[in-house]
Amino acid sequence: MLRRRHLLVSLAVGSFALPTVGWTEERASRVDAAERTDATLRRIVRVEFDAPPEEIFPQLLNRVDLYEPSIVQVRFDHAQSLTPGKIGVGSRRICVFADGRELVEPLIVYAPPRAYGYTVDHEASTMSLPVSEIVLLYDFANSGSGGTFLEVRAYFDPRIPGTGPVIEPVLTGTLRRTFQTAAWTFGGRYVGDENH
Repeated sequence: MLRRRHLLVSLAVGSFALPTVGWTEERASRVDAAERTDATLRRIVRVEFDAPPEEIFPQLLNRVDLYEPSIVQVRFDHAQSLTPGKIGVGSRRICVFADGRELVEPLIVYAPPRAYGYTVDHEASTMSLPVSEIVLLYDFANSGSGGTFLEVRAYFDPRIPGTGPVIEPVLTGTLRRTFQTAAWTFGGRYVGDENH
């Protein structure tokens, strides 16, 4: 069910305030993370794109290699998709790095052009991450001016207890850099990010 929401978001990061952004949107209810992960919400990233969600959604999902320089190829395996042979919940996005390592990311949410989310299959991946669980949930909304507001919620917990103060800044830096590059690549601006 679609509904109209009017949100006024004011972000503060570190010691400086980010500009206030008016979020007028028409979209489905936000994905409930509690149904998908026990990991801790660590970071919320916000980006505004010039193009509508119908254009930005597939670019971010399918072309990670365009905005994450360490990834050289992206492919999908739909063998476990809930819609056999087609992209959907259960499909696995496989990001291949320059050194040949792979990160296997099963889709846990797929609702184009409004939302998608994924986790990492540590056993199927040949790239190791320092987290026990990681989930990224993407919410796309119309900006009212023909563009897209994107909010990405990153949930993760360190694999080794007590290493959070070391791991969190590294993963935060990676998220920030990735979405700054996505805004530059696809046309838009990085609004900011905040701890949770």
